[in-house]
Amino acid sequence: MLPPGHVIDGRYEILGPLGAGGMGQIYKARRVTLGDEVALKVLLSPDADREARERFLRESRASAQLRHPHIVSILDFDMDAEGRPFLVMELLSGPSLRDELDLGGALGPARAAEVLRVVASAVQLAHDHGITHRDLKPANIVAHRYGSGDRVYKVIDFGLASMAAAPDVTRLTLPFTFLGTIAYAPPEQLAGDAVSPASDQYSLAVIAYEMLTGRRPFEAPEPMALAQQVMSGTTSPPSSVRPGLPPGVDTVIARGMTRVPGERWPSVSAFVDALLDALDAAGPSDDTGGTLDGDGLLARYDLGDVLGPGRLGSIVRRGTHRALSIPVAIRHLKREGQTQWDALRARFLQEARTLQVRHPHLLNVRDYGEDASGVFVVTDLVDGPSLRAVIAGGGLEWARTRRMVLQMTDAAGALHRHGGLLTGVNPDTIRVTGDAGAEHLVLTSGGIRVLSDVLATMRETELRGVEANELELPYLAPEVLTGRPPDARADLFTIGVVAYELASARLPFQAPTLPELIGAMFAGAPPAVSAPGLPASAAAAIMRCLAADPAARGTLADLQTAVRQAAA
Repeated sequence: MLPPGHVIDGRYEILGPLGAGGMGQIYKARRVTLGDEVALKVLLSPDADREARERFLRESRASAQLRHPHIVSILDFDMDAEGRPFLVMELLSGPSLRDELDLGGALGPARAAEVLRVVASAVQLAHDHGITHRDLKPANIVAHRYGSGDRVYKVIDFGLASMAAAPDVTRLTLPFTFLGTIAYAPPEQLAGDAVSPASDQYSLAVIAYEMLTGRRPFEAPEPMALAQQVMSGTTSPPSSVRPGLPPGVDTVIARGMTRVPGERWPSVSAFVDALLDALDAAGPSDDTGGTLDGDGLLARYDLGDVLGPGRLGSIVRRGTHRALSIPVAIRHLKREGQTQWDALRARFLQEARTLQVRHPHLLNVRDYGEDASGVFVVTDLVDGPSLRAVIAGGGLEWARTRRMVLQMTDAAGALHRHGGLLTGVNPDTIRVTGDAGAEHLVLTSGGIRVLSDVLATMRETELRGVEANELELPYLAPEVLTGRPPDARADLFTIGVVAYELASARLPFQAPTLPELIGAMFAGAPPAVSAPGLPASAAAAIMRCLAADPAARGTLADLQTAVRQAAA
């Protein structure tokens, strides 16, 4: 893995990883001379064998031949000082079609037709140049928004491209080597037989099936079982999965997915033209079959790159409001694989409701919704690190701690006036913007009402104490941890824990398990908080918030007064 700041060939500065694709690691990079950002793929190891190098070079040559508005552009190819081949491509803003299907489920017919039309035109151009993609799948169809506002889909990763080789060209892929993705691979590819443009047509037919129905034609938990299903070719017709699709769609997709390559449509273009005709034959549609159309999330927002993991196992993505061009953050919690879905959904919704208060230090929730795939919340986009990252290097001087504690108390007061609580907030859920000494905090969660909210959404490792000190438990008041409903005094405890940690870079109460943590909180006061420059009156106010007895903590107004008077 290349670190940020590493410069390749004196021309490309690594900004961070984007993921892995084909045979290489992909990075976001900056062209040193021009200053623009690009995507850079580097062969995984400088010691890779000759076959891997040849295959990587073939990708570069194949892709560079393809000039099409819906194929990612290749900008450069070379070797770095360590002998690693690298490929430079235009940087796409995303998301991939995989991301959109995961978030929104089935597409409406008009939206599916739009995607299929442009992908077919791109793949057909490749076929006309004697190039077969070999790895068509939703993850390799990526959206991009230009500065003008125009949004297009582009096909990426021709890294498995098979040139129509002359007899003297070395065969670079072993007969039974499969480098693609099983769910979208044609039977001939799984069998190790020769691939052809008809193989790409099969993959595109599988993609069309998934776009129109919200599920793949073949599903299995293990690769071998999935491969067996693909080889058998037995699946349900699309109209049986999504009632309302015209029967003609079943016929067209079935021919595109037939096991015998020679019995498929004459070309990718012929397949998509026939499918679009079948969809048109159904007459006008309200196109509300999936959340990508009608009133759904993706009808109003474009997805961007992944910002990182969110609370409760969700994923947070950058997004843009289509009509207003306002940047947003989209937090999506998927239903799939969740054993405690009802509890997760309830807590997700509770947090969204809690933050329905307009305040400069509370994250503004713009939208909420749910569909078959899960639930999502759309909020303002806050560019900045977590408070956890800010204090990773040690405690802060009192002037900074004081400013942050006052911002938290202001936010808590606003929530209390509207019947909400910030219980459960911790440095991981507080974002920080602005320069050191002038930070602006934004609280991004809250809303815990009873301990069961926490316990029902914790993983087994957390309940066993493996990760106990990295979670929200040390920030919850002892009365909440013992099952009593929280009130404003519980928020004082939470603020006190964060203030203690800001000043001293340690938690007041730590224990490997929940029972031991509760015991520590009731056993007595933690070690006195101390830090260079921390006024005694401020330290006393923080310690008062940590009292086991809620009545001994005073009020939010008491804490605000004490902190304001304890000038740096």
